[in-house]
Amino acid sequence: MAIITAFSMMGVFFLIGLYVAGALGVLSLVMMQVFSDAPLWNVMGSKAWETNRLFILVAVPLFLLMGELMLRSGMGERMYGALSRWLVFLPGGLLHTNIASCAVFAACSGSSVATSATISRVSLPSFRQRGYSERLVIGSLAAGGTLGILIPPSIGLIIFGVLVEESVGRLYMAGFLPGFLLAFTMIGMMAATSVLIPGTAPMDEEVRRLYRAWFNGIGIRRYSEEQLEALQQEQATEAGLTDATERAAYRRGRSTLSYGEATAEWLRMLKEAVIGLLAIIPVLIIIVVVLGSIYTGWATPTEAAALGVVGALLVAVTNELYKRQQGIYASWGESIRSVKVMLLDAIISTVRTSSMIMLIVMAAFTLSFAFARLGISHDISEWITGLNLNALQFVIILVFFYLLLGTFMESFAMLVTTIPILTPSLEAVGVDLVWFGIIMVILVEAALISPPEGINLYILHGVRQDVDAQMAEQTAAAQETLRESTITDVYIGVMPFMGCMALVIGLLFIFPDIALWAPCIIYDVPSREFLQFANIERDAVGLWDNIRYCSSEFRPRAYQ
Repeated sequence: MAIITAFSMMGVFFLIGLYVAGALGVLSLVMMQVFSDAPLWNVMGSKAWETNRLFILVAVPLFLLMGELMLRSGMGERMYGALSRWLVFLPGGLLHTNIASCAVFAACSGSSVATSATISRVSLPSFRQRGYSERLVIGSLAAGGTLGILIPPSIGLIIFGVLVEESVGRLYMAGFLPGFLLAFTMIGMMAATSVLIPGTAPMDEEVRRLYRAWFNGIGIRRYSEEQLEALQQEQATEAGLTDATERAAYRRGRSTLSYGEATAEWLRMLKEAVIGLLAIIPVLIIIVVVLGSIYTGWATPTEAAALGVVGALLVAVTNELYKRQQGIYASWGESIRSVKVMLLDAIISTVRTSSMIMLIVMAAFTLSFAFARLGISHDISEWITGLNLNALQFVIILVFFYLLLGTFMESFAMLVTTIPILTPSLEAVGVDLVWFGIIMVILVEAALISPPEGINLYILHGVRQDVDAQMAEQTAAAQETLRESTITDVYIGVMPFMGCMALVIGLLFIFPDIALWAPCIIYDVPSREFLQFANIERDAVGLWDNIRYCSSEFRPRAYQ
């Protein structure tokens, strides 16, 4: 009776639009008042205090503040511009820059919403001018933004670790490779799409000419000077140019280049690309310091987050003060005022988001306590055990359950309301919680872009309308685009990327060491059976022995 009442009330609360924290808190109070002799009023304060004094949760507002500072420092624009110079030559062009920029920015912010909003505002105007497929562009931005909760430092992994009482360091180590595997899978899918469906991602005309001249020069078909002149004349005629001056300008600017001209142009673009990377060195240093300190064990995630905030603060303040040198601000006083406004905006945004997250986590812990006190978690675990499912079958069922749940439930609420209930069952059937945590976070990513509730879909749609409105003030074509843009385009655009997520989940089932091998090397101690097999004394175990152990059959599996 208690189980039916609990899930019925939870469903009603979410259907009527009650805030997640309020729904979980009210449900906890009602369940304990009706079905228990010890009302939750007596323990709610202590449970809230126990939750908020967890040291690891301090990392959540710190990582959020780091992302807010990077967002307001203008590093998003610099990062996008620098990466676009390297990736524009691949099939798919600037589409790859969306995913790469989201992946790098995710390593700074840990937030999906911040990643999507930042990169989309930077990138959408350039796509409008190049004729890319609208749906593929929007899909890449929405899906790329979800990388913020998988690639460390991930707030989603922190919350999962707290809910299941698992090491956040292990989860960060486990999430690194799957996160970038997912990013490369998306890039590969877009490259294949651009090749198989011409016109979805047209190659930049300048790049096309460079490729043509380069291939001509290395032997595919080398033009003589006379042949090159004749080809350029033919191209000018095809373009409908008759005036001699126009034809000469067209040949210099738009037609086939000679091999020597193309080589010089390649070198110029390479120089610009290298110089562009120098502009994002501060971001790369922050990422290396934050993740490196966690992976090497020099700092806890919370301490690493504090280091990241200091680095992001220095970058943001330096960038604002540098604008005075560029003449953007008329005086040092104006520059200092801009720094104060930037810091205040970043702090206010961080406080709002952190408060929302902490209220939900506090309510989730209270609900978990209520379910445990009433025996609901135990009853669910017993029921699942009675189904005689092995670990693999159970996790596959959960994958489909979460894919369905993500279509009508907010992603973060999906995580905090179900994981405390399912953790005993996962442990009972022998599922590695670190491995399942990575799969769970990918499922949360899918929920972020699942129609009709995915929050990233509406963020991208809103940003697109803002960009269209700004461009509509300048051109009639943009006004027509604004009238045609619908949320359905966003729904359709994300579908191929959800397929990429499903592919990575499948690979994690087939090759669980994609997630587990790295944390095993850093954190696990070789088992007694392996030491006997390898004839190694425990005091003499080295790094190579750890690698051998993590690659052997003696290590516990992700699932039985």
